[in-house]
Amino acid sequence: MWPFTIGLEPGQAIGNLPGPYAFDAYRCETVCVATNKPGFVPYRGVARTGVCFAMELLMDAIAREVRREPWEVRCENLVPPQAMPYVNVTNKHFDGGDYPASVRKAMEMIDLPAIRARQQAGPQGSRYVGVGFGTYTEQSAHGTSVFAAWGTPVIPGFDSATVRITPDGGLEVRVGVHSHGQGMETTFAQIANEVLGIDVARIKVVHGDTGLTPFSTGTYASRSLVMSGGAVSRACKALLPRLLRIGAHMLGQPAESARFDRGLVRAGEGSIAVERIADAWYINPHLLPADVDAQGLEVTMGFKPAVDTGSFTYATHAVAVEVDVDSGHVEILDYVVVEDCGTMINPMVVEGQTYGGVAQGIGTAMFEEMRYDGNGQPLASTLADYMLPGPTEIPSIRIHHFETPSPHTEFGAKGMGEGGAIAPPAAIFNAVNDALRDFGVELKETPLTPRKVLEALDAAATQSESRKVA
Repeated sequence: MWPFTIGLEPGQAIGNLPGPYAFDAYRCETVCVATNKPGFVPYRGVARTGVCFAMELLMDAIAREVRREPWEVRCENLVPPQAMPYVNVTNKHFDGGDYPASVRKAMEMIDLPAIRARQQAGPQGSRYVGVGFGTYTEQSAHGTSVFAAWGTPVIPGFDSATVRITPDGGLEVRVGVHSHGQGMETTFAQIANEVLGIDVARIKVVHGDTGLTPFSTGTYASRSLVMSGGAVSRACKALLPRLLRIGAHMLGQPAESARFDRGLVRAGEGSIAVERIADAWYINPHLLPADVDAQGLEVTMGFKPAVDTGSFTYATHAVAVEVDVDSGHVEILDYVVVEDCGTMINPMVVEGQTYGGVAQGIGTAMFEEMRYDGNGQPLASTLADYMLPGPTEIPSIRIHHFETPSPHTEFGAKGMGEGGAIAPPAAIFNAVNDALRDFGVELKETPLTPRKVLEALDAAATQSESRKVA
C-alpha cells in the first residue's frame, strides 16, 4: 500500500475519532495487526467510517443511559457555530459550518415525532420501528503540512493545471488528477466557464495521461476539486489580463479601460469575443499589439490553499428502519442526508456522489463481509458469497444542502467524494438498536445480517432469564 502502508487506516483513526465533537481531554491508542491476510487498504472515507461508527454508537449509548433523545446529546456536544473556525483536540482545523443545525434539520426531515408516536402505538406484529442518527466531519484536500507531519515518501504540494485557448476560441484544460466517476470533466469545465465565460460545450478537459498533463500526486482524499479545480481557476484568471490587453488594442481603446464580461472584452462602446482574440493570436497576428505578451493564450498555474490542513465537510444522516424480530430482517423505511460541502460547483454531481456513498455505506452496514475459516481460507472469494446491495436494497434517499463556503479555497468549495459512505453504518445500527431497545439488544458488529439480529435477540432473552433466576 505505497506510500502509506496499511498503517494509514489506524493512523487516520487516531486523529479522526473525535469527529465533530468539542471536548478537551482525549487519549487514543490504535493497533494495526500484521497477518497473512491481505491488508485493509484505503476505502471510501479512510478510517472515518469506523471512527464514526464508534463515536455515534457511543452517543446513543449515552442517551439511553441518561434517558434523553440522542439528537439532544449530539447537539449539546457538537462544536457550536459561534466557535468556528475551530481547532479541535487532535489539531483538526474546522473551517466553518453549523453542525447542530444539521442534526436538527435531519430530525425534522425524518419526522422524529411521527416515529416516536408510532413506537408508542406498539409494533405491527413482529415488526418494530426505530430511528438512528450519524454525524461526522470529513477532512478533505489534505495539504503539504499534513503529509509532511506524517513523514510519507510522497508529499503533495501544488496541483497544477494548464489552460489553452484554442484557435477556434474554445478552451483546453489539462489536469494531473484522474476521474473515476466524480464528474471532473463537467465540474472543471464549469470552473473555467465561470472565469472565462467560454461555453462548457467548447471546453475539453484532458486528464489521466502523465505524458500530456501537469504533475499531480493524484486523486485521493477528496482533494481533486479543491486542488486541481483551484489550479484551473487560477490559470483561467491568469489568462484574463492577456485577453484584456489584446481585446482593448483590437477595439482601439486603452488597456486600462477594458473589462471582461462572460466571454467578451468590453472597452469604450464596443466589445470583442474571445473567438476573435484567438483568431488574432493564431491566424491574424498583425492585429496584435506590438508589445503583446509572448506567452500567448496558454497558462500553467499551481494551487494549494493558503491554509492547507484540509477543508472540512460535515453531515448528519438519519434513517428509519423496521426490524422483524421473527426473521431478523431489517428494512430501511426512510433515509435523509443533511450535508455541507461548501459551495457546490455542480449540485447534481454532489448528489450523485452522496447517493453512491450511501449505497456503499449500506453495503458496509448490512451486507458486505469477508469471512475466513479456521485455516485462514477466505469464505467470500466470489460475488456469489460476498453480498452487495442492489437496487431493491437501496431506499429513496432525500438530501438537503447547507452551503458554508470555505475561506481557504477557490469559490469556497470543499471536497466531498467520500462523505456519503461514512455515516450509514452508524445511523443504521443506531436505528436498529433503537427499534430493539425494549429487548435489551445493542448490536455493535458489522454487517447487520439477519443471523446476527436473531443471535442478539436470543442472547438478550437468555440474559434476561438468567437475571430472573438469580
